Order: sequence, then C-alpha cells, then structure tokens
Amino acid sequence: MSTGSTLLITFDGLRRDRATAELMPNLARFMAEGSNFVNSRSIFPSETRVAVTSTMTGCPPGDHGVVANQFIHPVRPEGLFRTAEWEDLELAAQAGQLLDRETMGQRMANAGRTMAVVSTATKGASRMMNSSAHDLAQPVFSMHGAPVSSPDLHEAVLARLGDIPEPGAPNGSRMTYATSALIEVVYPRHNPDFCVFWMNEPDMSSHRFGVTAPETQEAQRICDENFGRILEWWKAGNGPENILVMSDHGQITGRRQLETLDIIPAEFGRVAIGSFSSIYLDDRSDANKARVVDWLVQQDFCGLVFVTGENGEATAGALPWAAVRNNHPRGADVGFTLRATDCSQSWGPTVDSCRFAAWISDGGGMHGGLNRGELSTVLAAQGPAFRAGFVSETPCWLPDIAPTILTAMGLPLDGTEGRPLVEALVGEDPRFGIAPQVEIRTLQAEHRGHEQYLRQWVVEGQTIVDCGWTAGTGAWDR
Repeated sequence: MSTGSTLLITFDGLRRDRATAELMPNLARFMAEGSNFVNSRSIFPSETRVAVTSTMTGCPPGDHGVVANQFIHPVRPEGLFRTAEWEDLELAAQAGQLLDRETMGQRMANAGRTMAVVSTATKGASRMMNSSAHDLAQPVFSMHGAPVSSPDLHEAVLARLGDIPEPGAPNGSRMTYATSALIEVVYPRHNPDFCVFWMNEPDMSSHRFGVTAPETQEAQRICDENFGRILEWWKAGNGPENILVMSDHGQITGRRQLETLDIIPAEFGRVAIGSFSSIYLDDRSDANKARVVDWLVQQDFCGLVFVTGENGEATAGALPWAAVRNNHPRGADVGFTLRATDCSQSWGPTVDSCRFAAWISDGGGMHGGLNRGELSTVLAAQGPAFRAGFVSETPCWLPDIAPTILTAMGLPLDGTEGRPLVEALVGEDPRFGIAPQVEIRTLQAEHRGHEQYLRQWVVEGQTIVDCGWTAGTGAWDR
C-alpha cells in the first residue's frame, strides 16, 4: 500500500448533531480519537450529486460545472438535465461538457495510483464519484449493476456474497452487503490507493420518515455497526493507511408543501423547482433580472435569492452567485431557495424546517438550501497522516477533502480550489499543525421588506458559507 492511501467513507445526509455516541457510538469514538473538524460544511446547493462532484474535484460548483441536481444543460435542450440519470451524464460526457475540473480518479491515474468505488447511491451519484472510471479501468461496484458497475468486479461480488438485497428503508441489508463487498472483495482484489465507500443512509430514511424518526435512528445504527466492522478490519492491519469519514450534507424537516410546482410565470423562462430552484430567463438583461427578483421577494415561498448582473452589478433584493461559489456559465440566471426557519441563532434537528416542493410527505427530511442543518456535516480522520485526539475549529468544506488526501499522498493540487487541512496533518512539512486565521462576515440584501443574510467564513482568502437565512417579510412565520 502506497504512502497516504485512504478510504473515504460517506454517511449520506448525516447532520453533525445526529452523529452522537448514543446513535452512532463507533463513529463518535472515531471522531473523538482522530482529527475532528467540528465546523465542516457542505456546498450550495446542498444536494447530493453537487456534493459528490465537489468532493471528488476539490472545487465548488462554480468551477466544476455540476451546478444543481437538475438544471438546464445544452445536451438536453428540450428538458431538464438530471444528474441522477446515467443517460444524461453520458450525453454530457460524450459532448465533453460533464466536468470542467479533474477528478480524483484522473489524478490517481496520472500519478500511477489506483482507485476504487463501492456505492449504494443512485446511478448518477455513483458515477460522479469517479466519472471516468470505466475509461480509466478503475473498478466500481454499484448496487445498480451495469453500466455503473465494472462487470468483472460486479460478478466477483455476486459470486462471493450472492444476490444483492432489495432496497429498503431503512436500507440496512444493502449497507451490510456493501460493507462485505468492500472488505471481502474490493480490497483483496484491488488494494486501491484511494477508495470511496458510500452509504446512502441515513439520507433515504430521513427523506421518508423524518430526521429524528425511529426508522432513521435505526438506519444510523445499522450504518454505525457496519462502520464498526470496517474499523475492526482496518485495525487488524487490513486496507489503507488512513480512513476519512464524511457526510455530504444534512437534512431538515419539510413543512408546508407547495400546492403546485407551477409557481413561476411562464413568461420568465424555463425553471427547475426544488429546495433549490432555478430560473433560466428568456430575457437575460439586468433590467429583467431585477423585475424577476422584485416579483420573487413578494412571494410567500421565497427564501434567499441569487443573481449576477451582466458586469457583476448588484441586483436589489439578491445576493451574487459568487457569494455561494456557484457562479458557473451553466448556472441559472436567477436562483432561490424555498423559505426555511431562521438558523442564525437557534437551530437543531427538531427546530429546522423548510417549505418543500414535492416527492416527500410532510415531516420528511429535505435538503438543498442554506439552513445550517443542511450545511453542517461530519468530517473526521484517523491514520498516520492525521493528528490523534485533535479538534479543529477551523472552518472547512467538501472541496477541502480532495486536497487534504492529495497532500497526504504527496501529490500535486493543481486545479483544486479547496485547501488542504494542514492543521490536522502530521509530518515534516512546515505548514502541518498550524491553523490559518479566519475572518467572519455577513452579507445581506433587502428589498420590499424581504431581508436575506449569508454568513461566510474567509480562510486564506477563500470563502466558505456557514449558513443563510431570511427575515422581515421573508421570515418563516409569516
């Protein structure tokens, strides 16, 4: 095994404040004994495929180009580009318009290192964990089989473990099966320098039953038990040098479903409605953007609004796309979140709520916006590259994960926008063990009594969003 070899484990949709010793004792112990990044955050929109891509490129959406779970893309001019669908991603890949930045898979191949993926997530999310895996002959095992899985690895897993269990909520049988595939097949066959292991819980159960529901707690317990199996296997001398654990986003409670998805006047242009919603205007002039924002902030569903003028000019009632690091040419002309509770002072799994668009029941979990419960994530690491018993209060986010792993491996970071978390690293590099200075600032916009706020951390010149909220006529209780 090469220097800095790493297994990256993801608990999809796990809020940091739900990673407790009561609910997930193995994870809580791992966090306490290793390097624990207590101010870790997701990206915006806090959606899975955007988060996966940001993690695997070390860049925010404004650089890599996957700007939302669904958006308008030139390869599907007649409808929405759906990142959950393999076919849509393949269309973009064939056109050379899937990603604008190198992935960890490409970096491993360029350095002569190996990579593998084991995923229980959707076809699209699994692909974005290593979008060029098949071209690079890097193994993938997915519950979906071909074309997501590598055929030879898929057959090897089935030969060893039998048929893949049917999905469920909680999805415990698949979590256990995937764990067995990781430690019994993938590592013995491939011994990868970098491996991604993705559990799609507690996200699945949170959506269906709610963030604090007994079923979601059961999903967490099952994930934690399987994490304990991995730790026991690892501590016996198997697998990589380092284990890094993360979640891609949190969840908050969906309250007050929109009566219809047809909430934007057709005259504005094409739309994608969700926790994060986007409008692609027919008339992209600054004057029309201002007109659309003026209409939006008067609607009872509207949360935070994002617009960038033609020359970077500010628009009354909106914040600039650059403030959330999602200023990509494929992005929407106008974006907005659905209204959510004020998380600036008080927040928690029983407090945070949001309006929601569709496909969950009232009380189910939701994510995509800027509430702190959606953005606050788990991030912790153990192994020879990381300090033991270390609590880092320095803010960090998903794009910092790849640069940290690459630094532990001694590989270049060219093209990444994230920051290696040197304050937690061990070694002779003079940067290691030193935390950078942090500035806190709050951006705001107000129009017609609708107030919006975005709290940012500035770390070495780069901004990370802590959270966002609305007030005034945009307050949740109005």
